[in-house]
Amino acid sequence: MKRFFYSFFVFVTSVSVLCVSSCKERPSKVEQRKEEIRRNDSLELAQAKKDLKAADSVVTLQALELEDLKKQFVFEKQAKYQTTGYYVLPAYKDSKERFTFFPEVEEGGKLLLVSIDQKRRYSFTEVDLEQEDYSAQLPKGLSSAQRKDVAKCYTLAKTMYDLANARKQQEKMSLKVRFYEEKRKRDASK
Repeated sequence: MKRFFYSFFVFVTSVSVLCVSSCKERPSKVEQRKEEIRRNDSLELAQAKKDLKAADSVVTLQALELEDLKKQFVFEKQAKYQTTGYYVLPAYKDSKERFTFFPEVEEGGKLLLVSIDQKRRYSFTEVDLEQEDYSAQLPKGLSSAQRKDVAKCYTLAKTMYDLANARKQQEKMSLKVRFYEEKRKRDASK
């Protein structure tokens, strides 16, 4: 039994010596890990700043492109009845009653295809702007002129949609930059 206690004592002593020696190494490993995190944060901040500059450029270019495109359209909104205005091609301005089909772009960027039947009932089809080929969403029997009008409206709507996504990306990158800059300040003050 004495032999067992002696063996147990030797084991416990050796474990505590190992623990003490590994504890001496811990602070340096903790500091090393903190330094790795700071370096990684620095890289993330640099990448976020780079991405923010790219997003700023995209937003600026798309905003200019959008302003050019809007010049080809007429903005219609009846303040008394409508909460949202629509961009229409000049041929459709104030004379939609003459047509059985016309495209329009909501000021929020939705492309709507408006069909009017014999009883003057309106039906609206919203075109999914995320699909590459929007032509599959068009009603059957459109003339080539109507298809061209839809293509022009699609270009405007797609530009509005892309600009909205670019602004979201810009905001996301701006928040990321601010996060890492504030984190850097907190770490520096410790």
